[in-house]
Amino acid sequence: MRRQNRDQDQALAAVLAALLLVGGTLIVRELLGLWPAAAVGMAPALALYGVPPAARRIAVAVEVHRFRRRLAHHNRAAG
Repeated sequence: MRRQNRDQDQALAAVLAALLLVGGTLIVRELLGLWPAAAVGMAPALALYGVPPAARRIAVAVEVHRFRRRLAHHNRAAG
């Protein structure tokens, strides 16, 4: 029963998000024109698609940098 409620809640959330996105895009189209509206409509989808991989790459790069600094510090202290 709880799983069914959770599934219904997720479906409701997805429908509300879609309605808000469409409604917001239509309002922006009327206020600012077609291309800004297209940008507003596409921005959340592109952000959801592009941000997580970019964040992972940045986190890995930061950790590699820290590891190299520790290794260099250790080599200086040992040598």
